Amino acid sequence: MAQGRRRRRPAQPRPLALALALLGLLPALPPLAARADATPFTLQSALKLPDWMNLQVAFSGEPLFNPVGGLTATGAWVQQSSIDLALSTGLSRDQQQWRELDHWGVNVNIGHTTGNQLFNSDIGAVFPLQQVAYPPGFWLSEASLERDPGAGWLGLKAGILAMNPDFIQVPILNLYVHASLNNTLNIVNTDLPINPYASPGGVVTLRPSDAFKIRYGIYDIGSTFAVSQALGADPALADGIYGTAQVLQIDYTGAWLAPDPKLPMKVCRETYGLVRSHPRCERPTTVTNQLPGGLVRVGGITSTDNNTGEGVYGSVTLRSGLPIGLDERVWFGGAYSPNRTVDFAPTFVGGGMVVQGVVRQRPLDLLVLGIGRGGLSSEAPPFLTSSYEGMAELGYRVMINESLQLQPTVQWIFNPSGADQPVPGILAAGLRIDLNF
Repeated sequence: MAQGRRRRRPAQPRPLALALALLGLLPALPPLAARADATPFTLQSALKLPDWMNLQVAFSGEPLFNPVGGLTATGAWVQQSSIDLALSTGLSRDQQQWRELDHWGVNVNIGHTTGNQLFNSDIGAVFPLQQVAYPPGFWLSEASLERDPGAGWLGLKAGILAMNPDFIQVPILNLYVHASLNNTLNIVNTDLPINPYASPGGVVTLRPSDAFKIRYGIYDIGSTFAVSQALGADPALADGIYGTAQVLQIDYTGAWLAPDPKLPMKVCRETYGLVRSHPRCERPTTVTNQLPGGLVRVGGITSTDNNTGEGVYGSVTLRSGLPIGLDERVWFGGAYSPNRTVDFAPTFVGGGMVVQGVVRQRPLDLLVLGIGRGGLSSEAPPFLTSSYEGMAELGYRVMINESLQLQPTVQWIFNPSGADQPVPGILAAGLRIDLNF
C-alpha cells in the first residue's frame, strides 16, 4: 500500500450531499420486483452467447469526501471496471450430470482502475477508505485452467491467480466500502498476490463432505510485481522478493449457521409492506435472498521469503436470530501476523451486521454496519508510531434493479495514524455505485 502523502486543493464534487439526497428520495423510489423468480438482465442473454461461455462486466465507482477531521477537507473518486470470462461445457448442465469434460474450464479476469488511490494519505489515514484504491492501470488478475469439483470431491486450478476469492475473502465483506472491512481482513502486505495483484500459482481443493472444504494454494511471489505491470499498471512496490507463498484454508458451511442463500426467503405481506414470516401470516410470499450463507473460514499463510508477511486469519458468518428486518447476518473476523518487522499492520479484528428489508417497502435493500481495528507496528516501514487505526462504517445498499445498486456510505476513522502530526478523527461520506451485466 502506498504511503506517500500529497497536498492538493479540495476537490469540487460533494458526494456527501449526493448520498443524503439519495436517502431523502428513498421512499419515492419504485420498489424492485422482489419475487425470487424475477429474471435479471444479463450481457450473456443480450449478446446471445453460447451456453458454454459466461461473460460478465462489472463497474464499481466510489466517490468519497471528508467534511470533518483529517489533515484537510477534500474528496476523491476511484473506480474499477472488470471483465470476467468463463469457458466450460459444464456451465449449461446440472452438476449432478457432469461428465469429466464438464468439470474443466478456462477463466480470465481483466480489470482497470483509475482515480486518486492516495485519498487516505491526503487526509491523514493509514488504511484506504475505498476498497478499489489501487494504482491506476490495467490488471490481469486471473488467467487459469480449472477443474471445478462440482458435486465431487476434487478441484484443481493453475495459471495466473490472485489469492482471493479462493482464500481469505468471504461474501459478506464485499458489501463494505472501507478497504479494511471489505474483502481480505486488512491483510495489506503488497508482496502477496491479493486481487488485483496476481502471480503464477496453483490451487487444490478437497471436499470430503458437503459442509467441509479444504483448500491449498501455492504462489510464486517473485513474479507478483511483473504480472501487475504486464498490462500497464505501475504499482510502486519494492524489489528483491523471491520464493513462494503457501496458503492452507478450511471452510465449514453447516446448515445451522444460516439458510441457503440460493433458496427464496419466506416473508409475510401486510398492508404496510413485507415483514418476517410468522405463524399468523395470512398472505405468505417470498423474496430473493440477498444475504450470504453461513460460513466458518480459518487459514494460514507462510512464505519462503523473509520479507513477505505470514500469519493466520479467520472469520465467521452466521444468522444471529435478532428480529430485525426480513433477515440478517452477523460476522466476526480477524488476522494476525507474528512478524512485526515486515508487516506494518500485523493485527486486525472486526465485525458487523447486514440486514435485508429494514425498510418494509424496500424488501431487497440492505443495511450495512461494520467496525474494525487495525493494529500498527513501529518496526516495519513506514515506521508508524501510532498503535492502531480504527474504522466504523454505516451504509444502505439500494437495489435500483438487478444490474444497478447505489450505496450511500458514512465512515468514521478513529485515531487516524497516517501523518507525522496528530490528526483529528475523520468523518467521511460518499456513494458506492455498482453496475453489473
